[in-house]
Amino acid sequence: MLRALLVFLISLFCLCYHGRVYGQADSVNSDRYALYYYCDRIDLQEDYLDNALQMARIRDILARSPRIDSIAIYAYASPEGTPHRNDWLAKRRAEVARDFILANLPNDSVLLPQNIILHPMGENWEGLYEELDANYHLMNRDRVMSIMRANVPTETKKWRLKQLDNGFTYNWIIRHHMPALRVATWLCVYQPIPEFVADTMPELNVRMETLPVPEPSMLMPLDTILRKKTTILALKTNLLYDALTLLNYSIEVPIGNRFSALWYHQFPWWTWGEAGNKYCIRFLSIGGEGRWWFWSKPRPQMGKSVQRDRLMGHFVGLYAESGKWDFEWGRNICHQGEHWSVGFSYGYSMPLGRRFNMEFSVSLGYASIAYRGYTPSDDYEILWRDPAKQGRWHYFGPTKVQVSLVYPILLTTKKKGGKR
Repeated sequence: MLRALLVFLISLFCLCYHGRVYGQADSVNSDRYALYYYCDRIDLQEDYLDNALQMARIRDILARSPRIDSIAIYAYASPEGTPHRNDWLAKRRAEVARDFILANLPNDSVLLPQNIILHPMGENWEGLYEELDANYHLMNRDRVMSIMRANVPTETKKWRLKQLDNGFTYNWIIRHHMPALRVATWLCVYQPIPEFVADTMPELNVRMETLPVPEPSMLMPLDTILRKKTTILALKTNLLYDALTLLNYSIEVPIGNRFSALWYHQFPWWTWGEAGNKYCIRFLSIGGEGRWWFWSKPRPQMGKSVQRDRLMGHFVGLYAESGKWDFEWGRNICHQGEHWSVGFSYGYSMPLGRRFNMEFSVSLGYASIAYRGYTPSDDYEILWRDPAKQGRWHYFGPTKVQVSLVYPILLTTKKKGGKR
C-alpha cells in the first residue's frame, strides 16, 4: 500500500520525492529531467538548449538503475498556435520521450513499456506564468503579469498579449521565454521498495519535499544556448525586371538594426537581328539607396529555420541612380540616351520559407532623361541621328516597382549571458 500511495502522489502532482528505508539498501530514487523541442516539432535534437546534458543524465540513471519499474512523463507545448495543435504536440512529445527511454534501457532492466505513464498536459500556461514572473523584466512587466493573472480564457490572454506594442511583446516572449515551455519533463523515476513481512517491517521515516530547480551549472542560460543568426548581407534580384529579361542584382548591407545601404546594378545588353542593330535592348544602370527600417521585428525560431533579426518589416529609403540605354525595335523604335533619377522608396520585407525573403517596394521621384532618335539604313548597318528626335524629358512620379527575391547571408553567433 505504501508503495502504491507513493506512486500515486508522484504521478498526480508531478513532484519527485525521495525516501529512506532504514536497515535496507534499496530506496526510492527520484529526479527531474527536461527534454526540449523546437517550436511545432516533436523530434528530439541533442544540440537544442541543454538536451545533450539531460539526455546524458537519463542514459546514466537508466544504466545505473536497472530496477526502475515505472516512470511518469509530463509533456507540454508552449501557447503558440492553436489549442488543438498544442494538445497533439504534447501527446506526441510524451511518446517520443517514452521511445527515447525505451531505446536506452539496459538489457537487465525490469521496466515495461506499459509502466511508462504518459501525461500530455497541452499548453503550458502555468509554466509561462512562472517563467515570466521570474525572468520577464521589460518596462511593461506589470501589464504583462496583469494579463497572465486575469481570470479569462487562455485564448483571450493570448490575444491581449498580441495587442501589446503592436505585437513586439508577444514576439519577445516567443523568442526568449517560450522555448523553455516546449518540453517533456518531470520524468519521475523510482525504484521498487523491498517487500517486508508485516510483523517485522521497520518503521519508515519518509521525508517528502519538492525537488529544487536544477543549479545554473546544470541548466545553462537560455540566451547562451540559443544560437543567434545575424544577417550580415543580403543578395537580391527584382523578379519583375528578370521577367522582362532586364537582368539585375542588388547587395544590401545592414548598418546596426535600423539602417542599411543598398547598391544595385541593371545590365541587360541584348542585340539580335540584322547587323545586330534591328532589335536591341541595352540598359546599363547603377544606383544606391539608404534605408531606415521602422522596426526589426523579432522572428521566432521555427523548427530549424533561421531567425531574421534585420532587414525585415517596413522601411523607407532615399535613392539615386544613373545610367545609359539603347532601345531599338526595327524602324518603329530607335532611341538612345542617358538618365538619372532621385527619389524616395517605401517597402516591406517578409520571410519566404527557411532560406529566402520576399521584398516589395515602390519608388517615387524625379527623373531626367536625355534621348536621341536614329534612323537605320536598309541593312541596319548604319544609324543616322535624327535632329528632330532629340531632347530631354523631365518626369516626376513613380519610378520603380520591385518584387525582389532575397537571399540573406547569416552569421551564426551565441549570445553571452542572460538568465532563465
